[in-house]
Amino acid sequence: MEETYYLPKESPTFVNFPILRDEKTNIESITAYALRANSALSDYNEALFDRVDINTDELEQYIMLCRQTCNSLGTADNIPFDILLELRSVLTSLYQLRQLYNDLGSVVIGTPSEVEDEGI
Repeated sequence: MEETYYLPKESPTFVNFPILRDEKTNIESITAYALRANSALSDYNEALFDRVDINTDELEQYIMLCRQTCNSLGTADNIPFDILLELRSVLTSLYQLRQLYNDLGSVVIGTPSEVEDEGI
């Protein structure tokens, strides 16, 4: 998270936002998966691989986990807005990957094969 919307006394902690204690492992696993998916997408965009190496079943599981976590954070008594906004942007990225798969199928998303260097 790059910026915070909180004053120093209101920074997201377990005391100020008890929901973070409950959702900590989910948030950590979602961000780890998002970084992994972003890395796979970057490898594709940089022509290191000819496909985005993402398991679509795992993508669906993380979309559901992210939706549930966003729902929990959004309906809490004290809402940690900057974390919720960051998770919603991650959810948007995951939706875009799913839409890419729905539009192009296994042509783009799947197990990468070897990329041949044609002397670029």
